[in-house]
Formats: sequence, structure tokens, C-alpha cells
Amino acid sequence: MRHRKRHSKLSMKTSRRTATMRNMAASLLKSQRIKTVLARAKEVRRLVEKLITLSKRDTVESRRYAYSILGDRDMVSKLFKDVAPLFKDRTSGYTRIIPLGYRRGDGAFLAILELTEKKIVEKLPKKKKEKAKEKEEPAAEKKGVAEEPKMKTLPKSKPTLEEEKRHEKAKSEDMKVADKRSFFMKNLRGLFRKRGDR
Repeated sequence: MRHRKRHSKLSMKTSRRTATMRNMAASLLKSQRIKTVLARAKEVRRLVEKLITLSKRDTVESRRYAYSILGDRDMVSKLFKDVAPLFKDRTSGYTRIIPLGYRRGDGAFLAILELTEKKIVEKLPKKKKEKAKEKEEPAAEKKGVAEEPKMKTLPKSKPTLEEEKRHEKAKSEDMKVADKRSFFMKNLRGLFRKRGDR
């Protein structure tokens, strides 16, 4: 009997469903936001909220239980070290579902599932990265690494009369080939027309 075991089967067999839920939960904890079908988002939400509640008390037992669900030691450590401190003031409502609308191909209803509290990752501006590269380059030169010679681009000179004639001849030959193809296609279309269309 399935008393009090209420979850959607998502039209999958058990093994595939557990693997899908495990992968989606791991990717949500890793990237803090995923885009998926609404039915799957609701099921993953249940699992992730359970994991975050579990990660608030950092014990061996809770880590083992999280590992039994996620199946990845790196994700378990990320859950307990990075994700759990974000929600220390909350008792529930760790995730939110934002509906997007119907997918164009198969008409499935899409949604974004994301964590309500996010860890802000600061990205360095491009200028700082370029400066860091410039600092590394002189160090490489000191070690005796020779620079590769840069190619110089030569200005284009005007084509000679002979080159122009060759170019025109090649163009005319291409036009002849294109005309033959179009003539062939017209005749081919005529073959496949119905008698009433002629």
C-alpha cells in the first residue's frame, strides 16, 4: 500500500525518476537557479527544501542522509558549507517557482526554480583581468620565453589586367553553371506536375 507516499511519478520508472531528481537537486544547489518543466520543478522543490532543512543541523547523521539523496560528496559539503548559512534565519520558503509559459516545441509549461537567498559572486571587470595578464607577460619574458613574431599585413595592391580578366572569366563560368542548374530544375518540376496543372 502507498499510504502517505504522495508524489508525482512524472511518467518515469522509479530508477530514472530518482536519478532525475538527484541531478536536478544537485544542479539547483550548484547554480542556484534552474529552468525546467513545472511538474518536475514542484517535485525537486520538495526534495531541496528537505535537504536545506536537514543541512541546518550539521551532524554526521544528517550528512549521511544528504549523501544518500545527492550521492556526491562535493555537493554535500557545498550544501552544508555554502547553502545552509544563507538560510539560518529562515524556517521555510527556501525556494521559489516562477512560471514562464508554454514551450514552443511540445507545449510543456516551463518554470524557473531558484533559491530565495543567493550567494553573490563578484566578477572582476575586464580591465582588471587584462591588467593581470599584462603583469604575467613580463614575468614570462624574464624567464627567457621568446615572443612569437607577429605577422605584418601588407596593403593590397591593385590587380593587374590579366588577373581581372581571369576573375571575369571565372564569374562567367559560374553563371553558366547556375543557368544550367535552374534549367534542369524547371524541367524537373514539369515532370512531377499533375496533368491537370499543365
